[in-house]
Amino acid sequence: MKIHIDGISPNAIDYATGCIEDCRQENAKEYGFNYPYFTPGGSYGAQWWQLDSSLALSGYKWIDRNFSETSLLNFIESQREDGRICLWGKDVLPGTVAGGNFPKQTEGVSSLPKLFDVAYHILKGSSNGELKKKTYDMLKKYLNWWYDKRFDGKTGLISAVFEETFIPYLDYAGEYAPVDTNVEVYVGCHYLELLATELGKDEDANLFKKRKEALKRAINTYLWNEEKGAYYPYSLKQGKQSDVLMASTFYPLRLSVAEGERKERLIELLRDDSHFNWNTIPLTSVSKRDKIFVTTHGGYQGNASWSGNVWTLINEMVIRGLIDSGERELGAELAWKTLVAFGKNTAEFINPFDGAGHGVIKYAWSASQYVELIVEVIFGISFDGEKKQVSISPNLPSELKDKKLSLEEVNLTDDTKISVYIDSGKVSFEVSDKAVTVKTDYGNEV
Repeated sequence: MKIHIDGISPNAIDYATGCIEDCRQENAKEYGFNYPYFTPGGSYGAQWWQLDSSLALSGYKWIDRNFSETSLLNFIESQREDGRICLWGKDVLPGTVAGGNFPKQTEGVSSLPKLFDVAYHILKGSSNGELKKKTYDMLKKYLNWWYDKRFDGKTGLISAVFEETFIPYLDYAGEYAPVDTNVEVYVGCHYLELLATELGKDEDANLFKKRKEALKRAINTYLWNEEKGAYYPYSLKQGKQSDVLMASTFYPLRLSVAEGERKERLIELLRDDSHFNWNTIPLTSVSKRDKIFVTTHGGYQGNASWSGNVWTLINEMVIRGLIDSGERELGAELAWKTLVAFGKNTAEFINPFDGAGHGVIKYAWSASQYVELIVEVIFGISFDGEKKQVSISPNLPSELKDKKLSLEEVNLTDDTKISVYIDSGKVSFEVSDKAVTVKTDYGNEV
């Protein structure tokens, strides 16, 4: 893959790709898996972690389609009888976590469920019908686990514990309903509804639609704070909202969970530099005006590292939400700010004031989401493997609207490549397989 964009080093894609591939674990059987997977990188070792091993595929699918599809089989084979996909490979909750925190829960834990989003978009580009069916069954069981083990019947919200939400909640399941986890489960309902419809499973599709609608109501009833104009986590134990203002407050922009005046108030908050550093290096993971705001240096320090530093995990979700909500120019602007900040700097997290990388310096998911933002957001490339159809709908920040930029040799499949050229907003392309059709005149889909 080759890139030419003013403001982005031509070696940035190679650097990011190298970071991801440095994390490839080929000796999977040694760690209980049958197929190669991605590790987080650095000091996290060679083990499989659900969140890292899924997010590393988000951009890598444009580099090695076969590897990305095959990696889904690890999630299928690691799934427990009750549908849970564990936090990490050995499924033994650490007695302590970074930063000296002690998680109290003893029940089986999972992870922030980005898997729904990542897996759906891998399947969308696949022509492997058998893989689609197997992955659908896995995702359905996984969604059911969230509703069996984390659903609060009184509020209709999903609760979460350590690493099922960020900032990690260190007490017990059933006590805390965060914004990020609830929106990710909502996204899961949405994509499972689409998959069920595609597979002719109408009864399932209706169930997912009902769950989605109910969860949207719950999010807007219990997590929205009308006075403050933002979404906050909800303490099920205390029956009230938390007062910590996190960047996940913008997650309900995804799939237009937040609409109308609420969306407008979120946009105003987003662009307020005094909160989330919009004019410098956004987004701080917690508002700069919040009492717990802090930046950490060096290695990962647990909850403190999620209380002010900048993460691609958060920015990517907000970028997607802005585009979903019709705020494409803002989405492009945040994507561009993120790419500039993380260019040849794909660390675990970065300082919001000087841009220095901290934590693991070559972090798999940061590198993968870097590639994802270039391919899927800036160039707006989407591929339907079943229909053999590419859609191109660029999202260009003001800095690029009058420029020439190109992205060459993107792998649609392991045998088919596409190159996209943009000149002052006009799109042209070359595709190696003439059987692939290309559309450039559609609106961004969700």
